[in-house]
Amino acid sequence: MSRRTLTAILTVVCLLTALNVGGPVLNLFFPARAAIAKMSYEDLVRDPDFARAVHSIVQKCKVNVELAKLEC
Repeated sequence: MSRRTLTAILTVVCLLTALNVGGPVLNLFFPARAAIAKMSYEDLVRDPDFARAVHSIVQKCKVNVELAKLEC
């Protein structure tokens, strides 16, 4: 590869790294919202129906930590 190509790749990698590090620090990213009723994370944690649904799904799943795989 030419020197110019390597410089361009290194520049892009540095910019993406800065965005990944600086985004959460500067709060550039939008908060996560649920698909229904635009509930926040805190709302979902407090919602007993949501908690019950998550517990029932998790109980049916198997986690393979070595392969980083979740099977439901």
